[in-house]
Amino acid sequence: MNDMELYSVEAEQGILGAILIRPGIVPHVSSLVRPEDFYKQAHRITFQIMQEMALQGESVDLVNLAEQLRRAGMLEKAGGVAYVTHLGNVEATAAGVDGYCQTVREYSRRRQIVSLARQAMGAACDMGKSVEEVEDGLQAALTKGEQLAKRKGLYDAKALIFALQDDIDRRARGEQIGVKTGIRGIDAHIGSMEPGNLVIIAGRPSHGKSALACTIAINAARAGKRVLWFTMEMDAVETARRIVSQISGIDNRKFKTRALQGMTEDERGRYIAAYEKVARMGLHVSDVTNQTPLDIWRTAQGVKAVDGLDLIIIDYIGLMSAGSRKKENRVQEVSYITRMLKNMAGALQVPVLALSQLNRANDKENRMPRLSDLRDSGSIEQDANVVMLIQRDSHLSMQGTPVYEKTVTLDIAKVRDGATGTVKLDFYPAFSVFQDHRGA
Repeated sequence: MNDMELYSVEAEQGILGAILIRPGIVPHVSSLVRPEDFYKQAHRITFQIMQEMALQGESVDLVNLAEQLRRAGMLEKAGGVAYVTHLGNVEATAAGVDGYCQTVREYSRRRQIVSLARQAMGAACDMGKSVEEVEDGLQAALTKGEQLAKRKGLYDAKALIFALQDDIDRRARGEQIGVKTGIRGIDAHIGSMEPGNLVIIAGRPSHGKSALACTIAINAARAGKRVLWFTMEMDAVETARRIVSQISGIDNRKFKTRALQGMTEDERGRYIAAYEKVARMGLHVSDVTNQTPLDIWRTAQGVKAVDGLDLIIIDYIGLMSAGSRKKENRVQEVSYITRMLKNMAGALQVPVLALSQLNRANDKENRMPRLSDLRDSGSIEQDANVVMLIQRDSHLSMQGTPVYEKTVTLDIAKVRDGATGTVKLDFYPAFSVFQDHRGA
């Protein structure tokens, strides 16, 4: 099959016929396909006219459709009155429109992939280009392809209004948009981590960044979300130990005792119950170190294609590599990395939660961290939708060393669509868990 055969006339006509049966589905259909997804010119033109009629509040029926096509000078291009009459006789159902849209969208995506593949092949065979230039071009093509697949990119006024209306309808139906952290204090400020968002948690070492990411990952997985967690600082065993410790409420140090001899009989039973819960979670963990944004992107695409994907967690940016895009200094590299992570979030339409370190300025000045303290910041603050700065409360011992307390202050310093502010949390390091602060 060549790319010229990558279309379904029946599915394209099925969409148009379904709209004639139930015109009120135009906003919903417009959220699933665009005019350019239709292969046949007549179908593209007709769908565009149907969208305009719906926006103007006109009845989308055979008579009005033919008249609007005539006024636009498109009736003959579409196939004349005989074509419009044929649409009214298409054996389609409004209930089956999602299936028709999926077929049309998949064929459209295949045609786009063929085009992108040809471009990539041409670039790879061009010996005048460096390997780095070819890889950059391929990554840009992947970004463009994913954005096209997820209906992202350029919106005309009609598509913009239809997208907004579909979002309002989904929320009205009670659909949860995005992923909650599962911590009430945080969710009250940011709402949820929505598809396309880049969310940053930053803090100094030993302040609980990884534990907070672990808590969010488990809360999301418990809520039925599918989570991909890149733990470049911990191996898979340590990650599993933290997860099971948090769910079971057993001190994670006891998992290191020989044959679990440090556990009581009750704890052993809780361990087994937690083990079984984790086994049923939609959770994937990668402990490969020194990964590039493209490495992460490829892994995420594979997981999403097979099992679906709702949230990506990266622990942490400082351990990532820019790969072939190595820059003159680390600030430029981190800027490149965060920009690619933001692009990935948009292309895959999932939120990306990434951890970052803070420099020592706030420690030296004995103050709360600020956005300017982001280590190797580059464009972290600029690219992120949400930035949360974590500070573990402490006091000085008699020897002058910090003694950390249970309470943690989380400064939600940036929220592109929400409310900034501070949140008090309780941190239990033995179980790697964060909870809403319970007060004195």
